Amino acid sequence: MKKILMAGLLTASLGSGLANAATIVVDFEGIHNWDLVDGYGGLSGWDSMGGQISSYSDFETHGPELGENRLHTRAGELTFDQGPVIFQGLYYNYWGSDTDVSFSLFYQGEKVYSSPLDGENQPRDIYWLASGYAGLVDKIQFHGQSGDGFIVDNLTYSAAPVPLPAPIWLFGTGLIALFDSRRWRV
Repeated sequence: MKKILMAGLLTASLGSGLANAATIVVDFEGIHNWDLVDGYGGLSGWDSMGGQISSYSDFETHGPELGENRLHTRAGELTFDQGPVIFQGLYYNYWGSDTDVSFSLFYQGEKVYSSPLDGENQPRDIYWLASGYAGLVDKIQFHGQSGDGFIVDNLTYSAAPVPLPAPIWLFGTGLIALFDSRRWRV
């Protein structure tokens, strides 16, 4: 009975066949403008975003989880260097008069999600902007028509879940069969 229980626990530990993925938070802490290079935070395209790192001012309300630095930027495109990810969201605030502001998510060259951003009715202070999409993405684009910009902080994503290879399933099934056959022989 004990062996059967152990085999069941082993099978349960194999779970859904997906390895857990770590969450990455790109927080811009401890860097200066000249340190924001492609590859920072696992992303490329920082140069095209034309952004600069700066500290929150005394006039901007922000929680301690945001630290001191954030990125001021404009329209641009970021590519996730390590392959597809699940983009969870970011802290965001827009300033300016442009009403045609949005972001789009892409996977393998195809737009998989797009969301307009309401510059007029957004909260006054920086706020969490969830991605609204739970699928895989490999690129994110921020769109704006004028020279206005936005603040980005704590850009959050997780690596795509990795399927466990078939040999693990075969190993688990083999152990169960072994324990089950020993039970019938006794």
